[in-house]
Amino acid sequence: MKIDPKHFNKFLAIMAFIGIAVITFFIFNSQQSKKNTFKRRIVKQDTLQKESWLRLGTNDSLEVNDFTNQYVLLQFWTSWLDEPEKVHQELVNLQKVTDHRLEIVSALVGFKKKKAYDYVETHDYPIKFVVGSLQFDKYGVPGVPAYMLFGPEKDIQYISFGRLEETNMDSLKAIIMR
Repeated sequence: MKIDPKHFNKFLAIMAFIGIAVITFFIFNSQQSKKNTFKRRIVKQDTLQKESWLRLGTNDSLEVNDFTNQYVLLQFWTSWLDEPEKVHQELVNLQKVTDHRLEIVSALVGFKKKKAYDYVETHDYPIKFVVGSLQFDKYGVPGVPAYMLFGPEKDIQYISFGRLEETNMDSLKAIIMR
């Protein structure tokens, strides 16, 4: 089949559009597959709960298992995310409305030391800030921000990737308050 030269540019534009659509579909599908695989794998193991996390600015460490009879929200995040102050304030507000049944462990990924210290010193949040780059790589977390909620028995009850929207916050609150 021969294409009339006057339709060739239209043909190329249509083929380019189809190519971009196919590539976009496979990228999205691959990313979603990685997230689902991570969720299945991480729920089946208990090593993340026993992982030692170095607290930022100290020689102390903590584990998710250290928090008895409390929910623990583990957050992986990095400095290039939009409005980290807003996100951390929303998490602190969640902590308050759940009658402090929630501890927040915020694992910093890919931070320069000085920038991390400056952020934590500037913001006096009741959050346990820890160094998280090693664990982020070790467990193959498929992106930031990522959130994992551990119940009082330290079983994973909720996993989310990306910005926590109002519906996510409502889901977390409902789980913690039941």
